[in-house]
Amino acid sequence: MTIRTDSTLLTQQEAARELGVSERRITALRQSGDITSFANGRRGILITADSVRHYARFSGEGGRPYSEHMAFGALYLISGEVASWLSAQQRYRLRQYLRNVNAENLVRLTRRRAKLQEYWCRASLLETVRTQIRISAATDHLASKFHLASSTLIEGYANQETAEYLVAKYRLKLNAAPVMVRLRISEKLPSSEGDMPIGVCAADLAESEDPRERRAGLETLTGLLASFKEAGDNGK
Repeated sequence: MTIRTDSTLLTQQEAARELGVSERRITALRQSGDITSFANGRRGILITADSVRHYARFSGEGGRPYSEHMAFGALYLISGEVASWLSAQQRYRLRQYLRNVNAENLVRLTRRRAKLQEYWCRASLLETVRTQIRISAATDHLASKFHLASSTLIEGYANQETAEYLVAKYRLKLNAAPVMVRLRISEKLPSSEGDMPIGVCAADLAESEDPRERRAGLETLTGLLASFKEAGDNGK
């Protein structure tokens, strides 16, 4: 049966039943980072129910998900960023595809850009954590860009080394309630400082379980894609 701790957790068998797939497929999804899991002593591998629901919602048709560096490239390009880590040929292919993709498909294609981990954090340390990651979604001042209310939850990106440092230094607790830090971890995180580009923030919101955040993210992505196509049509 479903095990409840601070979060709702599932065994591999339960996750397989939820998705209608084999346990071998669940193992592959865990290894690819499509669903979130962790070892729990004698109980073995446990999987967060939220990540299973998230995968079910965004695993529809629309093309094979992009690799991390291609996913970031797509979201950077529609944000007006250069995506310098891509080759000229890769940028050309992405530009051609982005002229025809819609917001829903783009969210599916870019969902493997980072592994999502959620943590409890001491409230007095939240600001310190915020300054050491690249904030995204509707964190802090970014909320006003999406006409959303600011939240105390901190969301952003870090590479694996930084994430491990933050967990150890500030004693972040994985999958413990209440969630205070939503960290997206990627070894292909573009090297830069400051907030994540608007396209990345919008994609994060479009994956949210909150209907208002999801709508704001999809509407912003739709607008960015329309502007991207218009710029291409005008030869820019």
